[in-house]
Amino acid sequence: MGIYIDTCVLPRAHLEAGRFYRELFGRSLGFELLMMFDLKNFEDDLKQNLDLFSSGPLLFHEPVWGVEHTSPRGSAAWEESMRHLRLTQKYARILRPPFMVFHLNNGQVPPEKKDAMLQNALRSLEETQDMFPDTTLLTENTGILTEGTQLLDQREFTSLCLSRQLPVLIDVGHANANGWDLRKLVRDLSKLIGGFHLHNNDGIGDRHNRLRDGLLDFELLIPFLDLVAPGVPRVIEYTRPAFHGKPLAEDIEYLMKLTRNKSMKKEERT
Repeated sequence: MGIYIDTCVLPRAHLEAGRFYRELFGRSLGFELLMMFDLKNFEDDLKQNLDLFSSGPLLFHEPVWGVEHTSPRGSAAWEESMRHLRLTQKYARILRPPFMVFHLNNGQVPPEKKDAMLQNALRSLEETQDMFPDTTLLTENTGILTEGTQLLDQREFTSLCLSRQLPVLIDVGHANANGWDLRKLVRDLSKLIGGFHLHNNDGIGDRHNRLRDGLLDFELLIPFLDLVAPGVPRVIEYTRPAFHGKPLAEDIEYLMKLTRNKSMKKEERT
């Protein structure tokens, strides 16, 4: 299927809710397991649902809340980041995800601190990869310009990934909100792409709307992604539990339909 859902959409600390989708769509549906150790009961919840995540395709998403890779080594923020990463490492050894999504930064980027923050993040990227030797880190285009959290613009992000040959995950919603040329981004990084985050927005804020609620036209976008970067995971990344259940199930079916239509058109040409 090649379709995944991010667990952030599930009711908080209720990972068992993911069984609803596995029952509907079978074991070919994948999960992107977002580590949320900031939640009091998350680890106990994860332990009780290991079988769910070991029974089908799986990606990890490193923790977002509690991790800031731009923080100086030895600082309180760095220590907190390491605590979350060590907990993630514990479950990577159990579940053995082939890929994990990595954010260069999560917080604000004062212009005068940008260079130092980037160097801290790149050092952390190398150290995190060492912590997860059997998992490929996928560097995501993170940050929103209007929120002051964009560390790299499109040119800088592309140049960095190409120069260092960094495997990447393209978040189409972030690209759209920042006014990036999404098609150029995908073409330029096509050989490095290991996945996509799919959600929509108004071209300004990072709302993580449903696929058909925003400026992105997925009926045009999905065939393009399939052509330029075929076979890599497409992760529906919703952050609001209000979309859990029927809304997300409808959007999985919609994405499956777009993928089938693309396959049928290809067969017709041959």
